[in-house]
Amino acid sequence: MKKTLIIFLSLILFQMQNLKAEEGQFRFGVELGWTPVEIEAEKTAQAIANASGSTVLTEYDKGAFVGRAFGEYGISSNLGVEVGYFQTSGAGATYKIGADSASESYDIHGVDISAVFKSPEGLFGKVGIHSSTIDGSANVTIGGTSYAATASKTGTGALIGGGLESGNTRYSITHYADIGGIDTSATFFAVGYLF
Repeated sequence: MKKTLIIFLSLILFQMQNLKAEEGQFRFGVELGWTPVEIEAEKTAQAIANASGSTVLTEYDKGAFVGRAFGEYGISSNLGVEVGYFQTSGAGATYKIGADSASESYDIHGVDISAVFKSPEGLFGKVGIHSSTIDGSANVTIGGTSYAATASKTGTGALIGGGLESGNTRYSITHYADIGGIDTSATFFAVGYLF
């Protein structure tokens, strides 16, 4: 996937040299939003119940907040290049069996680069790639003794998105495939502001 990233960046740089920048504008922006999250807590609770022979109570998050900072360079009036950094809040689950308990939490962060295609009406679409990391942590308390573990997974994947820009305000939906390089995805719904 690193070769794909190098080829993609080379193509963008080649286009930047061959297209006369009508806009030549560099802008920064921030986006805040939300993403649905599926951590399969009910399946985990059922597996714990099957293994322990006890009833398991579970509570879990169904989504996470997301923030993204980005820079955009306008190559022409309808084409730009965007580079961003994104971070989600933690999304987790807790499991309880009597006095014993377990919890898990995950967050995602990474960088992305994309080509952004714009219409005069303010509609835009983008396609690109990302490098992202899923950080996970788990805590288990059995008989008053706690155990903790952490893990992370990093990898690359594709992204596709679109939305509407009105003045300096942006409304967007972006789908990130293969988060952390594994077969999972995230869709960010966000509102942003361009400086």
